[in-house]
Amino acid sequence: MRWMLLALLAFVFAACAGGGGSKGGGNGGGSGNPPGPATALAMLTQPAGATAGNIFATQPRVEIRDAAGLRVNTDNTTQVTAAITTGTGTGGALLSGTATVTAVNGVVTFTSLSIDLVGAGYTLTFTATGLSDAVSAAFAVTTASAGGGKAPFVPAVPGGTATHYVSTTGSDSNNGTSPATAWLTLQHAATQAQPGNVIEVADGNYARFTIQNKTATSGNPIIIRAAGNAALINSGTSSSTSPDNRDAIKIYNCHHVTIHGLRTANSFRAGCRVTESFHVSVQGCVFANGGTWGLFTDFSDDLVLEGNECYGSQREHGIYFSNSGDRAIIRGNYCHNNAAGGIQINADPAQQNASFGTRGDGISEQCIIERNWCVDNGGGSAAVPGASPPVAGGGASLNFASIRNCDVRNNLLITQYNQSGIVLWDDGFSSSYGSMNNRIYHNTVIFAAGVTRHCVVMRNGSTGNDIRNNVFYAGARGIFEVTTNSMSGLTEGYNVTYKPSGWAYASDEATSTSYSTLANWQTFSGQGVNNDTGLPQFTNTGADDYSLQTGSPGRDDGVGTLGVTGTYDGASRPQGAGYDRGCFEK
Repeated sequence: MRWMLLALLAFVFAACAGGGGSKGGGNGGGSGNPPGPATALAMLTQPAGATAGNIFATQPRVEIRDAAGLRVNTDNTTQVTAAITTGTGTGGALLSGTATVTAVNGVVTFTSLSIDLVGAGYTLTFTATGLSDAVSAAFAVTTASAGGGKAPFVPAVPGGTATHYVSTTGSDSNNGTSPATAWLTLQHAATQAQPGNVIEVADGNYARFTIQNKTATSGNPIIIRAAGNAALINSGTSSSTSPDNRDAIKIYNCHHVTIHGLRTANSFRAGCRVTESFHVSVQGCVFANGGTWGLFTDFSDDLVLEGNECYGSQREHGIYFSNSGDRAIIRGNYCHNNAAGGIQINADPAQQNASFGTRGDGISEQCIIERNWCVDNGGGSAAVPGASPPVAGGGASLNFASIRNCDVRNNLLITQYNQSGIVLWDDGFSSSYGSMNNRIYHNTVIFAAGVTRHCVVMRNGSTGNDIRNNVFYAGARGIFEVTTNSMSGLTEGYNVTYKPSGWAYASDEATSTSYSTLANWQTFSGQGVNNDTGLPQFTNTGADDYSLQTGSPGRDDGVGTLGVTGTYDGASRPQGAGYDRGCFEK
Protein backbone atom coordinates (compact mmCIF):
# COMPACT_ATOMS: atom_id res chain seq x y z
CA MET A 1 0.00 0.00 0.00
CA ARG A 2 2.88 2.36 0.71
CA TRP A 3 4.04 2.27 -2.92
CA MET A 4 0.51 3.11 -4.07
CA LEU A 5 0.42 6.11 -1.73
CA LEU A 6 3.79 7.34 -3.00
CA ALA A 7 2.65 6.95 -6.59
CA LEU A 8 -0.54 8.90 -5.85
CA LEU A 9 1.42 11.72 -4.23
CA ALA A 10 3.78 11.84 -7.24
CA PHE A 11 0.82 12.04 -9.58
CA VAL A 12 -0.77 14.88 -7.61
CA PHE A 13 2.52 16.78 -7.51
CA ALA A 14 3.00 16.44 -11.29
CA ALA A 15 -0.54 17.56 -11.96
CA CYS A 16 -0.09 20.63 -9.79
CA ALA A 17 3.23 21.48 -11.45
CA GLY A 18 1.59 21.61 -14.86
CA GLY A 19 3.19 21.23 -18.24
CA GLY A 20 5.32 24.37 -18.37
CA GLY A 21 6.18 25.95 -21.72
CA SER A 22 5.99 28.93 -24.00
CA LYS A 23 4.03 30.20 -26.92
CA GLY A 24 5.03 29.33 -30.45
CA GLY A 25 7.58 26.58 -30.09
CA GLY A 26 7.87 25.72 -26.40
CA ASN A 27 5.95 23.13 -24.47
CA GLY A 28 2.25 23.71 -24.06
CA GLY A 29 0.61 25.28 -21.02
CA GLY A 30 2.44 28.57 -20.37
CA SER A 31 2.25 30.01 -16.84
CA GLY A 32 1.89 26.50 -15.45
CA ASN A 33 -1.44 25.82 -17.14
CA PRO A 34 -1.92 22.79 -19.40
CA PRO A 35 -2.73 23.44 -23.06
CA GLY A 36 -6.33 23.44 -24.18
CA PRO A 37 -7.85 21.42 -27.00
CA ALA A 38 -6.03 21.53 -30.34
CA THR A 39 -7.46 24.07 -32.77
CA ALA A 40 -4.81 24.96 -35.35
CA LEU A 41 -1.61 24.05 -37.17
CA ALA A 42 1.33 26.50 -37.30
CA MET A 43 4.67 26.51 -39.09
CA LEU A 44 7.80 25.82 -37.06
CA THR A 45 10.36 25.34 -39.85
CA GLN A 46 9.85 26.53 -43.41
CA PRO A 47 10.75 24.29 -46.37
CA ALA A 48 13.90 25.42 -48.16
CA GLY A 49 16.77 24.22 -50.33
CA ALA A 50 14.52 22.48 -52.86
CA THR A 51 15.94 21.11 -56.10
CA ALA A 52 13.80 19.21 -58.57
CA GLY A 53 13.44 15.52 -57.69
CA ASN A 54 15.57 15.75 -54.53
CA ILE A 55 14.38 15.92 -50.94
CA PHE A 56 14.36 19.44 -49.53
CA ALA A 57 17.58 20.40 -47.78
CA THR A 58 15.43 21.91 -45.02
CA GLN A 59 12.31 19.85 -44.34
CA PRO A 60 9.19 21.53 -42.91
CA ARG A 61 8.05 21.16 -39.31
CA VAL A 62 4.56 21.99 -38.06
CA GLU A 63 3.18 22.22 -34.53
CA ILE A 64 -0.27 21.64 -33.05
CA ARG A 65 -1.62 24.68 -31.15
CA ASP A 66 -4.56 25.44 -28.92
CA ALA A 67 -6.77 28.53 -29.10
CA ALA A 68 -4.23 30.51 -27.05
CA GLY A 69 -1.43 29.72 -29.47
CA LEU A 70 0.27 27.24 -27.15
CA ARG A 71 1.74 23.99 -28.40
CA VAL A 72 -0.37 20.98 -27.44
CA ASN A 73 2.60 18.92 -26.32
CA THR A 74 0.40 16.02 -25.24
CA ASP A 75 -0.69 15.37 -28.83
CA ASN A 76 0.82 12.18 -30.19
CA THR A 77 -2.05 11.13 -32.46
CA THR A 78 -2.93 13.94 -34.87
CA GLN A 79 -2.00 13.15 -38.46
CA VAL A 80 -0.94 16.09 -40.63
CA THR A 81 -0.87 15.94 -44.41
CA ALA A 82 1.28 18.16 -46.65
CA ALA A 83 0.29 19.14 -50.20
CA ILE A 84 1.36 21.70 -52.77
CA THR A 85 -0.95 24.66 -52.36
CA THR A 86 -3.36 24.85 -55.28
CA GLY A 87 -2.32 27.47 -57.84
CA THR A 88 1.27 27.80 -56.65
CA GLY A 89 4.51 26.72 -58.31
CA THR A 90 4.46 24.89 -61.64
CA GLY A 91 1.25 23.26 -62.83
CA GLY A 92 1.31 19.48 -62.71
CA ALA A 93 4.09 19.28 -60.11
CA LEU A 94 3.98 16.31 -57.74
CA LEU A 95 4.89 16.25 -54.07
CA SER A 96 6.69 13.01 -53.21
CA GLY A 97 7.83 11.42 -49.98
CA THR A 98 5.89 10.67 -46.80
CA ALA A 99 3.25 13.39 -46.95
CA THR A 100 1.21 12.31 -43.88
CA VAL A 101 3.03 12.30 -40.55
CA THR A 102 1.83 11.79 -36.97
CA ALA A 103 2.55 14.36 -34.26
CA VAL A 104 5.09 13.64 -31.55
CA ASN A 105 4.64 15.82 -28.46
CA GLY A 106 2.69 18.27 -30.57
CA VAL A 107 5.29 18.58 -33.33
CA VAL A 108 5.04 17.09 -36.82
CA THR A 109 8.39 16.61 -38.55
CA PHE A 110 8.58 15.78 -42.26
CA THR A 111 11.75 14.09 -43.48
CA SER A 112 11.45 13.09 -47.14
CA LEU A 113 9.41 15.63 -49.10
CA SER A 114 10.45 16.57 -52.65
CA ILE A 115 8.89 18.21 -55.72
CA ASP A 116 9.61 17.04 -59.26
CA LEU A 117 9.24 20.25 -61.30
CA VAL A 118 11.32 23.43 -61.25
CA GLY A 119 9.40 26.59 -60.48
CA ALA A 120 9.03 29.66 -58.29
CA GLY A 121 6.39 30.65 -55.77
CA TYR A 122 5.58 27.20 -54.39
CA THR A 123 3.88 26.97 -51.02
CA LEU A 124 2.81 23.91 -49.04
CA THR A 125 -0.50 23.60 -47.21
CA PHE A 126 -0.66 21.42 -44.09
CA THR A 127 -4.03 20.00 -43.05
CA ALA A 128 -5.41 17.89 -40.21
CA THR A 129 -8.96 16.89 -39.39
CA GLY A 130 -10.69 19.49 -37.20
CA LEU A 131 -7.77 21.95 -37.22
CA SER A 132 -7.19 25.13 -39.19
CA ASP A 133 -4.55 24.83 -41.93
CA ALA A 134 -0.98 26.08 -41.94
CA VAL A 135 0.59 27.43 -45.14
CA SER A 136 4.34 27.69 -45.65
CA ALA A 137 6.25 30.69 -46.90
CA ALA A 138 6.87 30.76 -50.66
CA PHE A 139 9.93 28.94 -51.94
CA ALA A 140 11.50 27.97 -55.26
CA VAL A 141 12.35 24.56 -56.66
CA THR A 142 15.52 24.82 -58.74
CA THR A 143 17.50 22.52 -60.98
CA ALA A 144 20.12 20.36 -59.33
CA SER A 145 23.61 21.57 -60.16
CA ALA A 146 25.03 19.96 -63.29
CA GLY A 147 27.39 17.10 -62.72
CA GLY A 148 26.14 16.45 -59.23
CA GLY A 149 27.57 19.70 -57.85
CA LYS A 150 26.37 21.40 -54.69
CA ALA A 151 25.79 24.97 -55.82
CA PRO A 152 23.20 26.55 -53.49
CA PHE A 153 21.19 28.19 -56.28
CA VAL A 154 20.89 26.87 -59.82
CA PRO A 155 18.37 28.48 -62.19
CA ALA A 156 15.97 26.35 -64.16
CA VAL A 157 17.23 24.92 -67.44
CA PRO A 158 16.52 27.54 -70.14
CA GLY A 159 13.22 26.64 -71.73
CA GLY A 160 12.26 26.17 -75.33
CA THR A 161 12.30 23.28 -77.73
CA ALA A 162 15.74 22.42 -78.99
CA THR A 163 16.39 23.56 -82.55
CA HIS A 164 19.76 21.84 -82.93
CA TYR A 165 21.67 18.98 -81.33
CA VAL A 166 25.29 18.02 -80.64
CA SER A 167 26.36 14.44 -79.94
CA THR A 168 29.56 12.42 -79.85
CA THR A 169 27.92 10.14 -82.45
CA GLY A 170 27.00 13.01 -84.79
CA SER A 171 28.69 14.59 -87.80
CA ASP A 172 29.34 18.21 -88.66
CA SER A 173 28.12 17.43 -92.18
CA ASN A 174 24.63 16.82 -90.74
CA ASN A 175 22.00 19.56 -90.46
CA GLY A 176 21.94 19.25 -86.65
CA THR A 177 18.16 19.62 -86.41
CA SER A 178 17.38 16.30 -84.71
CA PRO A 179 19.15 13.84 -82.40
CA ALA A 180 19.52 11.50 -85.41
CA THR A 181 21.21 14.23 -87.47
CA ALA A 182 23.20 15.87 -84.64
CA TRP A 183 26.42 17.79 -85.16
CA LEU A 184 29.62 16.32 -83.78
CA THR A 185 31.51 19.30 -82.34
CA LEU A 186 30.65 22.21 -80.12
CA GLN A 187 32.81 24.45 -82.29
CA HIS A 188 30.68 23.74 -85.36
CA ALA A 189 27.53 24.36 -83.35
CA ALA A 190 28.90 27.67 -82.01
CA THR A 191 29.88 28.79 -85.52
CA GLN A 192 26.45 27.95 -86.94
CA ALA A 193 24.42 29.38 -84.04
CA GLN A 194 21.90 32.10 -84.82
CA PRO A 195 19.56 34.18 -82.62
CA GLY A 196 16.72 32.03 -81.34
CA ASN A 197 18.66 28.77 -81.57
CA VAL A 198 18.50 26.32 -78.66
CA ILE A 199 21.42 23.90 -79.02
CA GLU A 200 21.20 20.79 -76.86
CA VAL A 201 24.41 18.89 -76.04
CA ALA A 202 24.30 15.17 -75.26
CA ASP A 203 26.49 13.59 -72.60
CA GLY A 204 30.02 12.77 -73.73
CA ASN A 205 33.51 14.23 -74.12
CA TYR A 206 34.04 17.23 -76.40
CA ALA A 207 36.81 19.54 -77.56
CA ARG A 208 36.94 23.21 -76.56
CA PHE A 209 35.05 25.88 -78.50
CA THR A 210 34.80 29.63 -79.09
CA ILE A 211 31.54 31.42 -79.80
CA GLN A 212 32.14 34.91 -81.13
CA ASN A 213 30.54 37.89 -82.88
CA LYS A 214 26.98 36.75 -82.16
CA THR A 215 24.40 39.49 -81.62
CA ALA A 216 21.23 37.93 -80.27
CA THR A 217 18.47 39.64 -78.26
CA SER A 218 16.68 39.10 -74.97
CA GLY A 219 13.67 37.77 -76.87
CA ASN A 220 15.77 35.57 -79.17
CA PRO A 221 18.88 34.51 -77.29
CA ILE A 222 21.34 31.82 -78.29
CA ILE A 223 21.18 28.97 -75.79
CA ILE A 224 23.70 26.14 -75.53
CA ARG A 225 22.51 23.71 -72.89
CA ALA A 226 23.49 20.28 -71.64
CA ALA A 227 20.90 17.57 -72.06
CA GLY A 228 22.21 15.68 -69.00
CA ASN A 229 24.92 16.00 -66.37
CA ALA A 230 27.93 14.70 -68.27
CA ALA A 231 28.64 16.91 -71.26
CA LEU A 232 32.36 17.40 -70.57
CA ILE A 233 35.12 19.46 -72.14
CA ASN A 234 38.24 17.82 -70.80
CA SER A 235 40.07 20.38 -72.78
CA GLY A 236 43.80 19.80 -72.60
CA THR A 237 44.14 23.20 -74.26
CA SER A 238 47.53 24.86 -74.36
CA SER A 239 48.92 28.32 -74.96
CA SER A 240 51.49 26.76 -77.24
CA THR A 241 48.81 26.43 -79.95
CA SER A 242 47.27 29.88 -79.79
CA PRO A 243 46.51 32.50 -77.13
CA ASP A 244 42.80 31.98 -77.90
CA ASN A 245 43.10 28.26 -77.28
CA ARG A 246 43.82 28.58 -73.56
CA ASP A 247 40.24 28.42 -72.29
CA ALA A 248 37.84 25.49 -72.60
CA ILE A 249 34.92 27.79 -73.45
CA LYS A 250 35.48 31.27 -74.85
CA ILE A 251 32.64 33.75 -75.42
CA TYR A 252 33.85 36.80 -77.34
CA ASN A 253 31.94 39.88 -78.53
CA CYS A 254 28.54 38.30 -78.00
CA HIS A 255 25.14 39.57 -76.88
CA HIS A 256 22.48 37.48 -75.12
CA VAL A 257 24.17 34.09 -75.12
CA THR A 258 23.38 31.51 -72.40
CA ILE A 259 25.53 28.49 -71.47
CA HIS A 260 23.83 26.01 -69.14
CA GLY A 261 25.02 22.78 -67.57
CA LEU A 262 28.29 22.15 -69.40
CA ARG A 263 31.31 20.85 -67.54
CA THR A 264 35.01 21.51 -68.06
CA ALA A 265 38.09 19.95 -66.50
CA ASN A 266 41.83 20.61 -66.69
CA SER A 267 41.67 23.67 -68.93
CA PHE A 268 45.04 25.28 -69.57
CA ARG A 269 43.82 28.63 -68.20
CA ALA A 270 40.05 29.11 -67.54
CA GLY A 271 37.17 26.70 -67.75
CA CYS A 272 35.15 29.54 -69.30
CA ARG A 273 36.13 33.04 -70.39
CA VAL A 274 33.61 35.77 -71.23
CA THR A 275 35.28 38.73 -72.93
CA GLU A 276 33.97 42.01 -74.35
CA SER A 277 30.39 40.78 -74.24
CA PHE A 278 26.97 41.87 -72.98
CA HIS A 279 24.05 40.03 -71.33
CA VAL A 280 25.79 36.67 -71.30
CA SER A 281 24.63 34.07 -68.77
CA VAL A 282 26.78 31.17 -67.55
CA GLN A 283 24.73 28.96 -65.27
CA GLY A 284 24.60 25.51 -63.74
CA CYS A 285 28.07 24.60 -65.04
CA VAL A 286 30.96 22.84 -63.32
CA PHE A 287 34.49 24.18 -63.89
CA ALA A 288 37.11 21.88 -62.38
CA ASN A 289 40.88 22.17 -62.01
CA GLY A 290 41.49 25.12 -64.29
CA GLY A 291 45.12 26.06 -64.72
CA THR A 292 44.39 29.58 -63.45
CA TRP A 293 40.62 30.14 -62.94
CA GLY A 294 37.32 28.36 -63.12
CA LEU A 295 35.30 31.20 -64.65
CA PHE A 296 36.97 34.39 -65.92
CA THR A 297 35.45 37.54 -67.43
CA ASP A 298 36.82 40.83 -68.73
CA PHE A 299 35.41 44.09 -70.16
CA SER A 300 31.85 42.70 -70.07
CA ASP A 301 28.60 44.22 -68.79
CA ASP A 302 25.34 42.76 -67.48
CA LEU A 303 26.63 39.23 -66.99
CA VAL A 304 24.76 36.60 -64.99
CA LEU A 305 27.02 33.99 -63.37
CA GLU A 306 24.87 31.73 -61.23
CA GLY A 307 24.69 28.24 -59.88
CA ASN A 308 28.15 27.23 -61.07
CA GLU A 309 30.58 25.01 -59.21
CA CYS A 310 34.17 26.23 -59.54
CA TYR A 311 36.90 24.27 -57.81
CA GLY A 312 40.55 23.28 -57.98
CA SER A 313 41.81 26.41 -59.77
CA GLN A 314 45.55 25.90 -59.54
CA ARG A 315 46.87 29.46 -59.47
CA GLU A 316 44.07 31.85 -58.63
CA HIS A 317 40.32 32.11 -58.09
CA GLY A 318 37.16 30.15 -58.61
CA ILE A 319 35.41 33.12 -60.29
CA TYR A 320 37.30 36.20 -61.47
CA PHE A 321 35.18 39.09 -62.78
CA SER A 322 37.65 41.68 -64.08
CA ASN A 323 38.23 44.88 -66.03
CA SER A 324 35.48 47.29 -65.04
CA GLY A 325 32.37 45.34 -66.03
CA ASP A 326 29.13 46.66 -64.49
CA ARG A 327 25.79 45.26 -63.28
CA ALA A 328 26.93 41.66 -62.89
CA ILE A 329 24.81 39.17 -60.99
CA ILE A 330 27.02 36.58 -59.26
CA ARG A 331 24.58 34.34 -57.47
CA GLY A 332 24.44 30.90 -55.91
CA ASN A 333 27.86 29.68 -56.97
CA TYR A 334 29.85 27.05 -55.09
CA CYS A 335 33.55 28.01 -55.13
CA HIS A 336 35.76 25.69 -53.14
CA ASN A 337 39.36 24.51 -52.83
CA ASN A 338 40.77 27.09 -55.21
CA ALA A 339 44.37 28.21 -54.77
CA ALA A 340 43.53 31.85 -54.07
CA GLY A 341 40.15 33.60 -53.78
CA GLY A 342 36.69 32.14 -53.99
CA ILE A 343 35.13 35.03 -55.94
CA GLN A 344 37.08 38.09 -57.01
CA ILE A 345 35.77 41.26 -58.62
CA ASN A 346 38.71 43.37 -59.70
CA ALA A 347 37.93 46.42 -61.80
CA ASP A 348 41.64 46.72 -62.63
CA PRO A 349 42.03 50.50 -62.29
CA ALA A 350 45.63 50.17 -63.52
CA GLN A 351 44.38 48.69 -66.81
CA GLN A 352 41.81 51.27 -67.86
CA ASN A 353 40.83 51.41 -71.51
CA ALA A 354 38.83 54.43 -72.64
CA SER A 355 37.78 52.69 -75.86
CA PHE A 356 35.49 50.46 -73.77
CA GLY A 357 33.66 53.35 -72.11
CA THR A 358 32.44 52.47 -68.63
CA ARG A 359 33.62 48.88 -69.22
CA GLY A 360 37.15 50.25 -69.10
CA ASP A 361 36.88 52.98 -66.45
CA GLY A 362 38.51 51.07 -63.59
CA ILE A 363 35.27 50.78 -61.56
CA SER A 364 32.69 47.95 -61.34
CA GLU A 365 29.27 49.22 -60.31
CA GLN A 366 25.82 47.97 -59.33
CA CYS A 367 26.74 44.32 -59.03
CA ILE A 368 24.84 41.79 -56.93
CA ILE A 369 26.86 39.11 -55.15
CA GLU A 370 24.50 36.86 -53.22
CA ARG A 371 23.83 33.33 -51.96
CA ASN A 372 27.32 32.10 -52.87
CA TRP A 373 29.03 29.32 -50.92
CA CYS A 374 32.82 29.74 -50.67
CA VAL A 375 34.67 26.99 -48.80
CA ASP A 376 38.38 26.38 -48.16
CA ASN A 377 39.79 28.68 -50.79
CA GLY A 378 43.18 30.35 -50.37
CA GLY A 379 45.30 27.35 -49.52
CA GLY A 380 47.51 27.49 -52.60
CA SER A 381 48.85 24.05 -53.41
CA ALA A 382 47.40 22.83 -50.12
CA ALA A 383 43.93 23.55 -51.45
CA VAL A 384 44.71 22.08 -54.87
CA PRO A 385 46.52 18.75 -54.53
CA GLY A 386 49.05 18.29 -57.28
CA ALA A 387 48.99 21.92 -58.36
CA SER A 388 51.98 22.87 -60.49
CA PRO A 389 53.75 25.14 -59.97
CA PRO A 390 52.99 25.51 -56.24
CA VAL A 391 51.34 28.80 -55.27
CA ALA A 392 51.20 30.67 -52.00
CA GLY A 393 47.42 31.08 -51.80
CA GLY A 394 45.83 33.64 -49.49
CA GLY A 395 43.48 36.27 -50.86
CA ALA A 396 39.87 36.35 -49.66
CA SER A 397 36.67 34.41 -49.90
CA LEU A 398 35.15 37.51 -51.50
CA ASN A 399 37.82 39.90 -52.80
CA PHE A 400 36.63 43.23 -54.19
CA ALA A 401 38.86 45.87 -55.78
CA SER A 402 37.26 49.14 -56.92
CA ILE A 403 33.59 48.19 -56.71
CA ARG A 404 30.84 50.76 -56.11
CA ASN A 405 27.16 50.62 -55.10
CA CYS A 406 27.10 46.83 -54.99
CA ASP A 407 25.02 44.45 -52.86
CA VAL A 408 26.90 41.68 -51.06
CA ARG A 409 24.34 39.61 -49.17
CA ASN A 410 23.45 36.14 -47.91
CA ASN A 411 26.85 34.60 -48.70
CA LEU A 412 28.25 31.68 -46.68
CA LEU A 413 32.05 31.94 -46.40
CA ILE A 414 34.06 29.24 -44.62
CA THR A 415 37.81 28.69 -44.67
CA GLN A 416 40.66 27.00 -42.87
CA TYR A 417 43.39 28.69 -44.89
CA ASN A 418 45.27 31.96 -44.51
CA GLN A 419 42.84 34.34 -46.16
CA SER A 420 40.38 37.07 -45.26
CA GLY A 421 36.61 36.95 -45.44
CA ILE A 422 35.36 40.03 -47.32
CA VAL A 423 37.93 42.51 -48.65
CA LEU A 424 37.22 46.01 -49.98
CA TRP A 425 40.18 47.90 -51.45
CA ASP A 426 41.63 49.75 -54.47
CA ASP A 427 43.91 47.05 -55.96
CA GLY A 428 46.82 49.13 -54.68
CA PHE A 429 46.26 51.75 -57.38
CA SER A 430 44.88 54.88 -55.71
CA SER A 431 42.59 55.69 -52.79
CA SER A 432 40.25 57.44 -55.26
CA TYR A 433 39.56 53.93 -56.61
CA GLY A 434 38.62 52.37 -53.28
CA SER A 435 35.52 50.18 -53.00
CA MET A 436 32.81 52.63 -51.98
CA ASN A 437 29.15 52.74 -50.95
CA ASN A 438 28.51 49.01 -50.92
CA ARG A 439 25.91 47.20 -48.84
CA ILE A 440 27.30 44.20 -46.92
CA TYR A 441 24.25 42.52 -45.34
CA HIS A 442 23.42 39.12 -43.85
CA ASN A 443 26.66 37.30 -44.64
CA THR A 444 28.10 34.52 -42.49
CA VAL A 445 31.92 34.31 -42.26
CA ILE A 446 33.38 31.32 -40.39
CA PHE A 447 37.11 30.85 -39.83
CA ALA A 448 38.84 27.77 -38.49
CA ALA A 449 40.45 28.16 -35.10
CA GLY A 450 43.95 29.60 -35.04
CA VAL A 451 44.23 30.42 -38.76
CA THR A 452 43.11 33.00 -41.33
CA ARG A 453 43.17 36.77 -41.39
CA HIS A 454 40.38 39.30 -40.70
CA CYS A 455 36.68 38.85 -41.30
CA VAL A 456 36.35 42.22 -43.08
CA VAL A 457 39.05 44.40 -44.61
CA MET A 458 38.50 48.04 -45.70
CA ARG A 459 41.54 49.72 -47.21
CA ASN A 460 42.73 52.66 -49.26
CA GLY A 461 39.68 54.88 -49.66
CA SER A 462 36.97 52.21 -49.34
CA THR A 463 34.48 54.64 -47.83
CA GLY A 464 30.73 54.82 -47.34
CA ASN A 465 30.17 51.10 -46.88
CA ASP A 466 27.22 49.75 -44.89
CA ILE A 467 27.95 46.53 -42.93
CA ARG A 468 25.04 45.16 -40.90
CA ASN A 469 23.28 41.94 -39.85
CA ASN A 470 26.32 39.73 -40.48
CA VAL A 471 27.84 36.91 -38.44
CA PHE A 472 31.64 37.19 -38.20
CA TYR A 473 33.40 34.29 -36.47
CA ALA A 474 37.14 35.07 -36.41
CA GLY A 475 40.05 32.64 -36.37
CA ALA A 476 43.59 33.76 -35.69
CA ARG A 477 43.01 37.50 -35.97
CA GLY A 478 40.35 40.09 -35.27
CA ILE A 479 37.12 41.21 -36.89
CA PHE A 480 38.13 44.31 -38.90
CA GLU A 481 41.27 45.50 -40.61
CA VAL A 482 40.99 49.13 -41.78
CA THR A 483 42.85 52.17 -42.94
CA THR A 484 41.82 55.57 -41.61
CA ASN A 485 41.00 56.83 -45.11
CA SER A 486 38.26 54.18 -45.34
CA MET A 487 36.31 55.33 -42.28
CA SER A 488 34.33 58.19 -43.79
CA GLY A 489 30.66 57.37 -44.21
CA LEU A 490 31.00 53.89 -42.69
CA THR A 491 27.85 52.34 -41.20
CA GLU A 492 28.64 49.23 -39.15
CA GLY A 493 26.49 47.59 -36.51
CA TYR A 494 24.11 44.80 -35.52
CA ASN A 495 26.78 42.24 -36.38
CA VAL A 496 27.75 39.17 -34.39
CA THR A 497 31.51 39.61 -33.95
CA TYR A 498 33.03 36.65 -32.13
CA LYS A 499 36.80 36.68 -31.66
CA PRO A 500 38.31 33.69 -29.84
CA SER A 501 41.94 34.76 -30.19
CA GLY A 502 43.90 37.39 -28.31
CA TRP A 503 44.25 39.53 -31.43
CA ALA A 504 42.78 43.04 -31.37
CA TYR A 505 39.12 43.45 -32.27
CA ALA A 506 40.14 45.82 -35.10
CA SER A 507 43.45 47.11 -36.40
CA ASP A 508 45.10 49.40 -38.88
CA GLU A 509 48.05 47.34 -40.03
CA ALA A 510 49.38 50.20 -42.17
CA THR A 511 50.06 52.18 -38.98
CA SER A 512 50.28 49.26 -36.52
CA THR A 513 47.37 50.75 -34.56
CA SER A 514 45.09 48.38 -32.67
CA TYR A 515 41.61 48.71 -31.19
CA SER A 516 41.68 45.88 -28.69
CA THR A 517 38.00 45.60 -27.77
CA LEU A 518 34.59 46.37 -29.19
CA ALA A 519 34.48 49.39 -26.89
CA ASN A 520 37.79 50.68 -28.32
CA TRP A 521 36.45 50.18 -31.85
CA GLN A 522 33.25 52.05 -30.98
CA THR A 523 35.22 54.95 -29.55
CA PHE A 524 37.47 55.17 -32.60
CA SER A 525 34.89 54.59 -35.33
CA GLY A 526 31.64 55.77 -33.81
CA GLN A 527 30.25 52.49 -35.11
CA GLY A 528 29.65 48.97 -33.77
CA VAL A 529 26.17 49.82 -32.47
CA ASN A 530 24.48 46.69 -31.08
CA ASN A 531 27.34 44.43 -32.11
CA ASP A 532 27.32 41.20 -30.11
CA THR A 533 30.63 39.59 -29.19
CA GLY A 534 29.08 36.37 -27.88
CA LEU A 535 29.70 32.91 -29.31
CA PRO A 536 27.15 32.15 -32.06
CA GLN A 537 25.39 28.82 -31.64
CA PHE A 538 24.87 27.11 -35.01
CA THR A 539 22.29 24.43 -35.72
CA ASN A 540 24.31 21.72 -37.49
CA THR A 541 27.68 22.71 -38.90
CA GLY A 542 28.33 19.14 -40.00
CA ALA A 543 25.48 19.51 -42.47
CA ASP A 544 26.55 23.07 -43.40
CA ASP A 545 23.52 24.43 -41.57
CA TYR A 546 24.85 27.60 -39.99
CA SER A 547 21.43 28.87 -38.95
CA LEU A 548 21.35 30.24 -35.43
CA GLN A 549 19.82 28.25 -32.60
CA THR A 550 17.22 29.71 -30.28
CA GLY A 551 19.02 31.86 -27.73
CA SER A 552 22.13 32.37 -29.86
CA PRO A 553 23.59 35.85 -30.28
CA GLY A 554 22.11 37.26 -33.47
CA ARG A 555 18.88 35.25 -33.38
CA ASP A 556 15.78 37.41 -34.06
CA ASP A 557 17.55 40.69 -33.20
CA GLY A 558 18.88 42.04 -36.50
CA VAL A 559 17.88 45.22 -38.28
CA GLY A 560 14.60 44.75 -40.15
CA THR A 561 14.86 47.68 -42.53
CA LEU A 562 17.59 46.54 -44.93
CA GLY A 563 15.29 45.18 -47.64
CA VAL A 564 16.75 41.64 -47.56
CA THR A 565 13.69 39.40 -47.63
CA GLY A 566 15.37 36.11 -48.60
CA THR A 567 18.17 33.91 -47.30
CA TYR A 568 21.12 31.90 -48.51
CA ASP A 569 19.04 28.74 -48.82
CA GLY A 570 15.94 30.33 -50.36
CA ALA A 571 13.80 30.76 -47.27
CA SER A 572 12.02 34.03 -46.52
CA ARG A 573 12.74 36.70 -43.91
CA PRO A 574 11.69 37.32 -41.23
CA GLN A 575 10.59 34.24 -39.33
CA GLY A 576 9.90 34.04 -35.66
CA ALA A 577 10.24 37.18 -33.58
CA GLY A 578 12.56 39.09 -35.91
CA TYR A 579 15.39 39.07 -38.43
CA ASP A 580 18.30 36.71 -37.81
CA ARG A 581 21.81 38.00 -38.42
CA GLY A 582 23.86 36.02 -40.91
CA CYS A 583 22.77 34.32 -44.11
CA PHE A 584 20.17 31.93 -42.62
CA GLU A 585 16.80 32.51 -40.99
CA LYS A 586 14.85 30.30 -38.58
